[in-house]
Amino acid sequence: METYAEFLARINSFEHMPIDFGDGHFDGSPSIAHKVAKDNTFKNFYGDTVVFGLGDAVKSKLSEYVDELYRAAPECFCERLVSHTFHVTLHDLSNFAVLSDIAEELFFNELKIVEIMSAVKKYKDVKIKMKSNNIFNMVDTSIVLGLYPASEADYRTMMDLYKIIDGVKTLSYPLTPHITLAYYNINGFDESSAKNLITAVNKLNTKPIEIDISVNDLVYQKFTSMNNYIDIISLAK
Repeated sequence: METYAEFLARINSFEHMPIDFGDGHFDGSPSIAHKVAKDNTFKNFYGDTVVFGLGDAVKSKLSEYVDELYRAAPECFCERLVSHTFHVTLHDLSNFAVLSDIAEELFFNELKIVEIMSAVKKYKDVKIKMKSNNIFNMVDTSIVLGLYPASEADYRTMMDLYKIIDGVKTLSYPLTPHITLAYYNINGFDESSAKNLITAVNKLNTKPIEIDISVNDLVYQKFTSMNNYIDIISLAK
C-alpha cells in the first residue's frame, strides 16, 4: 500500500492545473462508447461497486458545479448525470455492456460482500474528512472532482476499508478518490469549446470544498447505466 505521502504525490502528478485537452479537436477515449450512445444518451451498462453516499447539501453544491460546466460548454458533454448518482467510489468491482456476460460475477460479488460486512461494521459511525483537489480530466472519458483524505489518519481509515473490499475483487490500479461530474460528448469537441470548458474549470478550481464521508453511508450498489445506481446493501448497518 502507498504511504500517505506517496498517495498525494501520485494524485498530484495528474490532478493539476491547468486542465489540458491538447491542440485541435478532442476525441476522447474510445471507452466512452461503452457507456454513451451515438445520440449522447447513456447506454445500458451493467456492474457493481462500493461507494460512499453523499448528503443533500454536498449534492446541491456539486449540481452547482455541473450547472457551471454545462453553461460554459454544453457541447462538450453527453446527457447530464442526475444529482442523486453523485458518490465517492471506494472500490470498483465489475462492469460490462452485456448483462448476461456478467450476471454470474455480480452474483458471487454480492455473496462475498455479505461475507466481509462484519469487518466493515467495525468502522460504524467513523467519518473520513476529504478535501477537494482540482477538477480534472479522468482518462479522457469524464470531468471529475479529485478528492484526498485530509490527514494521514483519514487516509489509513480509507485504505483499511479499501483492503476489506479488495478481498471481493482485486483491482490492477490504485485508488484515486473522485466524484464524476460529467461524461464527454461521444463525438468529442473542438478547440474553441475546449477553451470555454477550461475557463469554467479554472474558475471552479478556485472554490475548494471539504466534505465528511461516513462509513454509515458506505453502500454496495449495482448499476444499469451511469445514470441509474441501485442501493443493494448498506455495509455498516
